[in-house]
Amino acid sequence: MTASPAPARPETRRQSSDLSRLALAILLQCLWSAAADAQPAMFWFNDPVGPDQTVLVTGADLDQVTSVTVARIGDAQVREPGAPTIVPILQANPLSLKFVIPENFKPGIYRFALTHGQGSLDGRINLPTIYWLQGNLGDEASPDGWLQVFGRNIVRETSRAQLSMLPETGNTETKAVLTKGDLWRGTFRIPAQIPPGRYRLRLSNGDGGDGEWVDAGSITLRAPAPASSSSFDVRAYGANGDGRFDSTRAVRAAVDAAKEAGGGTVYFPRGRYLISDMISIPPGITLQGERIDLVNLVWPELESPPMALIQGTSRFAVEDMTIYASNHPHIISGGFQFGDTQAPGAGDIAIRRVRIRGSAFRGLMEPDATVRRMNEFHRAYVAAAPDTIRLSGNRIEVTDCDVLGSGHSLRLFKVANAVVSNNILSNGRYGAYSLVGSRRVIFETNTVTSADLQGSGGGITTLSKAVSASENIFIGGNSFKAIYGLDREAMTTDGPGGYYFGHAQTLAPDRLSLPDAPNPYPSSLDWTGAAVMVVNGRGAGQDARLKTLDNKAAPASITLDRPLAVALDQSSEITITQAQQNYLVIDNVFEDTGVAVQAYGTAIDHVIAGNRSTRSSGFAAFGLSYEQFQPVWRTQFLGNHILEGNVYRAGPERTVFSNEASILVRGNQTATGAGRPPMVQAVIIRGNRLDQDAHIEIKGFAAASPGVRDVVVEENTTGASREGLTIDRGVAWWLARKNVEERRIQK
Repeated sequence: MTASPAPARPETRRQSSDLSRLALAILLQCLWSAAADAQPAMFWFNDPVGPDQTVLVTGADLDQVTSVTVARIGDAQVREPGAPTIVPILQANPLSLKFVIPENFKPGIYRFALTHGQGSLDGRINLPTIYWLQGNLGDEASPDGWLQVFGRNIVRETSRAQLSMLPETGNTETKAVLTKGDLWRGTFRIPAQIPPGRYRLRLSNGDGGDGEWVDAGSITLRAPAPASSSSFDVRAYGANGDGRFDSTRAVRAAVDAAKEAGGGTVYFPRGRYLISDMISIPPGITLQGERIDLVNLVWPELESPPMALIQGTSRFAVEDMTIYASNHPHIISGGFQFGDTQAPGAGDIAIRRVRIRGSAFRGLMEPDATVRRMNEFHRAYVAAAPDTIRLSGNRIEVTDCDVLGSGHSLRLFKVANAVVSNNILSNGRYGAYSLVGSRRVIFETNTVTSADLQGSGGGITTLSKAVSASENIFIGGNSFKAIYGLDREAMTTDGPGGYYFGHAQTLAPDRLSLPDAPNPYPSSLDWTGAAVMVVNGRGAGQDARLKTLDNKAAPASITLDRPLAVALDQSSEITITQAQQNYLVIDNVFEDTGVAVQAYGTAIDHVIAGNRSTRSSGFAAFGLSYEQFQPVWRTQFLGNHILEGNVYRAGPERTVFSNEASILVRGNQTATGAGRPPMVQAVIIRGNRLDQDAHIEIKGFAAASPGVRDVVVEENTTGASREGLTIDRGVAWWLARKNVEERRIQK
């Protein structure tokens, strides 16, 4: 008689269950990896693209593609494309291929198919690619408010482009009204009668048929918060507008009264109001003058300046006045708790129609006094000078202002949903403007200049231990001029360092293990939101954002915000670095600056288009080891115009006094052996016009491990130049076609 087996103990059952789950996970992983590795995959292709223009496709195993067909999709209310046309495959390799849209096609939306032994990959060119949405209430909007959609191919045909709004809990469709639009942005007016609620958005850019509408995300509509009607006249609290009587106590008394009333407007009628200390603005209060040219707030020379002249944390505004100051700290500061620490709930801050004239060097200062004050600034401020306006938080507005201070004109730190428009921003000594670690920012129709020969320009950065990303920035229709100090950079990106550079292997489609050591000096303590870019080996060309980090056990692992299409193996290398993604630099004017637009370090999906440059060094993208492997990916230079290219000490080469301007792409590859990843990949340089003394230059330096790969140089016109089109041996898989070069000037 056989004895029955004893029942398993609970811990044995748990161990068995854990092993079963592990075995199942390994099996699923193997099946997923095998499926993912079995056929070609497509990661990205460039657009906008027209007839007889090149399409660059990046992916995996693309050398297995045997044919490419392209068809134009009709513009009538139909779904089916026209008959496909077979086109030649250009420069096919495992990571990329190129093909050209047939010359006889009309502009529009094109469907293409990459056929391989196991099937085909399909894509549609010139559909809207949505980068972000932004409403008049930030990530929300109001009935009768505005909504802007940013990205590529947003509006191609203004008479037919449409934005559909469908409530999530109903089926009554509403169409927003297009008020302004182009390839990069569409501005829509929301009908006033639409009910509040959550709405799904669908966008047609005007080309194609009914099948070419794309999902554009969702947005909540709500009524704006009502403004308080209470007004507190500073004269009723003892203020005197003669410019001599100290009105500090009276203004503070009016502010306190507004605070006790639950908010309101502290009103300054016509006059000159002497203030001798900081004015703190509680939430819900607006400082408002009668008119910008009728009301002056005047600070005297301050021996011991406070942290700021006007300071608040959230829900405040400053409007319709002029501010004068001599030895000053930050002039208007909002959203900070202390130092660069963002205050809880920071946001809803507006600076409107404010003129600032702050100069710590005002008057008959002796040279030694000037030097002492400069040294004081260097000791007091990390960035060597105070900020004229410094703001942090959600829903930020700076509009119709005229700003001049002793240092930096504007600093936006970790802002979201910001609008900076129609301002004059004049940088002072060692000054610049900066957008630090921010997202969803509209920076448009401003004039940026320097009021001091040592003042510079500025740009977008991640220069802070408190940020891991900067993304979704629109720089459009601005004028940058007369910038002579420091590096003279009109619009640059910056942010050295990173978190990890080394091998990675797939644990799940959205989870990777990190077997190598991380950066011992990470860019920030929190890795969340950083860019994860597969730069070498299996799966190279994919990217995602870091969602979570688990470093409690070795090896560390990360979770991504989306799954990777191709699994990574022991050959794969990644970089994890501060993300700089989706910058649209459109239709700006640059005159007498250093570099006009420069991507310095990490860049993903930037578009630099329609800009005009006179006596600047031009437009540049640098992939480099900037205290961490920082690549430039999928960046496009389209339709820019260099009118006058003779420059003097304008960079990007500091050692060269006088040089030609350029459209410059550089992968600063320092490796001399084979098999190292490129610093730059997937760059389009198309339709640019370089009138004189300017050229296109692409450098990857190392032939064994090219620093640059997959560049299309197409339809550019270059005038008389000493350099012409220059491509060195460190550039792989480049294609140049339909470029026009005038005569070379003898060197």
